[in-house]
Amino acid sequence: MQTDISPYLASWKQRVKLKVSSLLNNRTAKHVAAGAFTFHFKDEKSLTFQNYYREIVGNRERFLSASNFFREFKQRYSLQGLDWAYLDGIERKKETILRLLDSEELANLYFRFFADALVKHGKGHVTKNLGSFFAKLVHTFMPGKYCALDNPIKKYFGLGNESFYIAFIVISNAYKEWASENSDLMQQIRMELERNKIGKPFSAKMTDLKLLDLIFWYQANEVE
Repeated sequence: MQTDISPYLASWKQRVKLKVSSLLNNRTAKHVAAGAFTFHFKDEKSLTFQNYYREIVGNRERFLSASNFFREFKQRYSLQGLDWAYLDGIERKKETILRLLDSEELANLYFRFFADALVKHGKGHVTKNLGSFFAKLVHTFMPGKYCALDNPIKKYFGLGNESFYIAFIVISNAYKEWASENSDLMQQIRMELERNKIGKPFSAKMTDLKLLDLIFWYQANEVE
């Protein structure tokens, strides 16, 4: 099975990298990055979220000690279709979740808590795939390896019909490889963040993958 899946994923990864390069190159990277950062650190709603993000990214102590971490996480990320019973249930499983993250057992984590989550719907319950929730949680603790994927970015890169897990792995790896292969452009992008007076203090908590997420979130959600 591995021999069938690996070339498929590699082909998708290359397609995503090409699309990243079509937007971010020596002629355009500074302008595109500056436009995205101007929005994220000027728009009140986005800036409020970026402040929250800076507080929680990599913050294991806050994750484990907070009694309502997932309720706040849901609200801050505007995650839909989650009821308090489900959130309170995974709140009680935080040590297990963190252990699976630490050991990078992502497939186990995904299928155990997010792939077929039982959530309230009307007077009953349904199973829902919570891939976006999963991606954002993984990114919170592994921000240099995995992106905080959402549906608009998934669709932007042409992966709208793929499973969320596959798209998450593909785009995360595409971002990492592109950033490594284009270190000069990533430096230009980070310099644009640090030229932004409000954005500059955020730089230390924002990995290359986070900066690319900010850019492509803006492209997928704001740019016509």
